[in-house]
Amino acid sequence: MIGLGADPIDTAAVAAAVRCERFGGVVLFEGVVRAFGERAQAVRELHYEAYPELAISEMEKIAGEVRVRWGPCAVAMRHRTGTVLAGETSVAIAVACTHRADAFEACAYAIEQVKSRVAIWKQERYADGSARWLDTVVNEAHS
Repeated sequence: MIGLGADPIDTAAVAAAVRCERFGGVVLFEGVVRAFGERAQAVRELHYEAYPELAISEMEKIAGEVRVRWGPCAVAMRHRTGTVLAGETSVAIAVACTHRADAFEACAYAIEQVKSRVAIWKQERYADGSARWLDTVVNEAHS
């Protein structure tokens, strides 16, 4: 399960996608929209934009890297697009490996790679009505 979309993320389904009798460690990471942003401003919501074909392709590459480095294992990823309110899950990654230490390491690797490589852009929208693009070169174009 590798996906991208505007619908809320079913984190139980993400974890279930990797769970099986073969693996003893399952780790689920949930990225949740914080109520306070990068500049300690009250956040109303985040808005995510993506280049779907490129984003999914890169997520699949990352999952492949995880399988090569920590395999045998299973990987599932889902990222939201559109508007995500404070308190909601914006990204979920689950990894199942034979041993728990590998599952933790693989899941940490996967989220760091998703944040740095996948064609998804994030805008913080604040309670005062202002907004700011974060984390990418696209930020400068939208500031």
